[in-house]
Amino acid sequence: MSRTRMGLAVTVLAVLMLAMPLAAHASAAAKNPKATTTTVDILNPTSLSGKALKPGSYRITADDAKVTVEQDGKMVAEAAVQWKDEPSKAKYSTIVTDERGIREIHFGGKTKYVEIAD
Repeated sequence: MSRTRMGLAVTVLAVLMLAMPLAAHASAAAKNPKATTTTVDILNPTSLSGKALKPGSYRITADDAKVTVEQDGKMVAEAAVQWKDEPSKAKYSTIVTDERGIREIHFGGKTKYVEIAD
C-alpha cells in the first residue's frame, strides 16, 4: 500500500473513532425524545434512592416516570419522579437536597422540575 493510501486510511479511521461517541450520544437522546437532560456539579456528598453520590459532575436525564444519574457514561442512580410546575423558567440547572438526599431537580430554561417520589 502506498504512503498516500496509508495516510488516507489512518485519517478515515481517526475520523470514525471520533464520530462513534457522538453518534452513540445522539442515539441515546433519540431513544426518548421527551427526556430532559442536564449536567450538574454536586459539591457535597448526597444520595438518590439510597445510592451515594460523591462530589463531581453528573449527567441527569429525566423522562415521564424516572430520573437517571450518570457519571463518566455509567448509570450510578435512578429514582421515580413526579413533574411539577415552576412559577417561571429556571435560570440554572440545580438540585435541592435535604438530610435524605436529592429531593428536586430543576432544569435551566424549563418551567417544570422533577420531585423525587419516595
